[in-house]
Parts: sequence; C-alpha cells; structure tokens
Amino acid sequence: LKIRCRESGLRVQSPSPAPRKSLVCCHPWRYPPLPVIGRIHERKVRTILLVMALAALAPIAVAGAQDVGGQGAIATGAPATAQSAVRPPTAGVLNPDMSVIVDGTFGYYGRHAGDFGAIGIPVSGDDPSNDREGFTLQEVELAFQAPIDPYLEGAVFLTIPNLEGIEVEEAYLLTTALPGNLQIKAGTFRSQIGRNNGQHLHLQHFTRRPLMTPLLFGADGFRAPGLQVSLLLPALPWFAALYAEAFSVGAPAPGTISTFGGGGRGPGSLAYTGVLEQFWLPSGATSVFLGLNFATAIASECAMPPCGDGRRDYLYGGDLYLKWRPPTVVGELGSVMWSTEYFARTISQGGPTEGALYTEPVVQVAKRWYLGSRFDLTGMPSGANVPRRYGVAGSVTFAPTEFSRFRLYAQDLWGPDVPGAYVGFVQFEFSIGAHGAHPF
Repeated sequence: LKIRCRESGLRVQSPSPAPRKSLVCCHPWRYPPLPVIGRIHERKVRTILLVMALAALAPIAVAGAQDVGGQGAIATGAPATAQSAVRPPTAGVLNPDMSVIVDGTFGYYGRHAGDFGAIGIPVSGDDPSNDREGFTLQEVELAFQAPIDPYLEGAVFLTIPNLEGIEVEEAYLLTTALPGNLQIKAGTFRSQIGRNNGQHLHLQHFTRRPLMTPLLFGADGFRAPGLQVSLLLPALPWFAALYAEAFSVGAPAPGTISTFGGGGRGPGSLAYTGVLEQFWLPSGATSVFLGLNFATAIASECAMPPCGDGRRDYLYGGDLYLKWRPPTVVGELGSVMWSTEYFARTISQGGPTEGALYTEPVVQVAKRWYLGSRFDLTGMPSGANVPRRYGVAGSVTFAPTEFSRFRLYAQDLWGPDVPGAYVGFVQFEFSIGAHGAHPF
C-alpha cells in the first residue's frame, strides 16, 4: 500500500491485493519519498487515514462556527439557529438572498407627440414612462428573500419605476408548516387574481403590460396590504388550489374611476377576492393552467380623495395558460407558451358593465430566441371608463443566458374615430445576485 500525502488531500494506491504492504509516506512531490521503518497492518493504515482526514476538515468546522456568530455552535455541538436549519450549509445565516434586476429602454409612444394620448388608455406603473421618452430605466428591482425559521419565509421586493422614487412592490411573510394543506401570506403583495397581475416585470415577454391592467386592475395592478389564505385541495387527480384574500386598497389618483379603493373604514370597505386555480398535464409535453377569478370592493368614483362610500362593484373573469415543451430536451429545441385572459367589471346600482381581454402566444424558435405576439381588445363591453380600443404588439427577445435579455418591441393601437398610435421600444434586462423562483 502506497500513500502519497499532499497539502490538499490524499491519494491512495494499492497495486497488490496482499493484506500487508510496506507503508511509504511522501511529502509533497518536490521531496523524495521517505520510507517508514517496519510493516504496518492495514487497520492501522485506515486509522491513520481517518485521523488525517479529520485534521483536514477541522478548519472548515471552525470557519462554519465563526459564520454562525463566533459562538462555536458547530464546532462545539451547540444547537444551530432556526435559520441555519433551513438554509443551505454554504449560505450566510444572517444574510438573505439578494438580487438586483435592471430593465432599461429606448423608444417612443407614437410618431408624434399626442398620438398616444388620443388613445385614452393610461400606461401601467411599470411600463416605460410616457412623460420621459427616449432613454430611460424602466425599472430597477431589489429583491431580498430568505427563510425566517422552519415555519415562515420572508420576501421584500423594492422597485424604482422610471427613476421616479422607490416603491415597495411586495413585502410579505409566508407560512411553510401549517397542517391541512393550508398556507397564509400576510403583508403587501400582488393579488392572486389573474395571471399577468401576479407577475413582476422581468417575467413578462413584452415591454408593456396588457391594456386591461390599468383599466381594470389599477395603474400598478391589483396589489395592496392584505391577507391571503390558500388551500391545496386534497384527493384530486389534478392540482387544484383555492385562494381567499382581503385587501385595504388606497384611493387612486384624483379624477379616475377605479375598481378598488373606494369606501371608508371597516370590513365592508375591504376588497375581497376568491380564486380557483387548476393545473393538468395531458401529456409529458403539454401543461394546462386554468384560473377562475372573482373580486368585490367599493368602487372609487370621486374626483378628489378622501372619497365617501361609493357603489359596490364586481370584477370577474378567467385566465388560461397553455405550454408545450418536449420533455426530452432542456430549452434546446423550442417551446410554445400561450396566455389568454378576460375580465369584466360590473358596478352595482345601475352602473355599467365593462370588460377587456388579451391573448399572447410566445414561441421559442431556438435556444436563445423567442418570438411573441399579443392582441388586446378593450371595451368588450365598452363604457365611459373602458373604451373600445384595439392593440397588436410583437416582440423579438434574445436571451444569452437566464441572467440577461435583449428585446425589440412594437405595438399598434387604434380605435373607432381615434387616430392610431405606434409604440416602439428597445429593451435590455440583466439580473445580478441570487433571485428565487417565482410561482408558476
């Protein structure tokens, strides 16, 4: 048995099956071998190897103990903290996963100033600004995510849209160990209602959100401080989950009509939602996701807040997501993703019923290339707050890796007795740091 000792480890060679061999121990190979006098039994050799291995691991144990806080918790066998029990061993116990995602754009709304304004549909909060066109940073997102203990997880997402000040997009805690397939989320977060509403900007395949978003969900989508309780339905041959939410939605900008944000104090003024999500796998390559959504709140109809009690309204609709991807490849040969949503809002006491929809197929034509198209239709049915408008958009996205994307985006908007407006942007996006996966 020959043993060669190095600073970085051991390498053992046994050229002969004989039970006993002379032991030769070598210093790093710049020195000649030094024979050891006598013959050593194999059991003693294994003991020596074990001792040397433990000696090599000792600095790692000491470093881990210092990482916990200098108290020697690992080296001395003291109980680990609650966070260390649920975090990877190489992660800093007190440091959450942190990331920064930057979206920058260059482009314009319309060929001439005023073309887009004549369409009469506002931009979403994380769309490129229509006040400062040309070069801009569409959004900077700062994310902090970590397990709090074995029972809770926490996440904070801060955004700077169009360099106009920092916002708290989401900040919530999420339970991880409740019985009965229950889960609770509390804080400020995006509602589960709809598919696009719950997605951050960097999950979009287009530079702008659908036209229905600012008309029916609000300029920043449906997000507010609230509470969510979800239940994964048991004993079903497919995935199904129920969500119930309650939100305190602030009043919108003066002079606008909003689905949420009216009313005063008390439980009757909260916004309530109910969502049923279902997921099927018809084949190994195909997945289907269907959402049924309902929300009710007090509509904000006053010209200047604070607003008194308004009329109750109801928002309802469905979202359908189809995906096809061969199960035998990993993003090499392409995929197809298709999202469609329709929502309508009815204001009680003789108020109007107005609705909007969009559909967007996205095709991965190569490993790094995606082609997308979107058709928007608002005013279905139409009303004073949701006029009849049409939109056709296309995008070409090049994604060198999972951490960067470059996109060309073009959109044509028009409506009855309204001049058309052409929208065009070049967009780049990159991500640095550890960013956790978002829900499907």
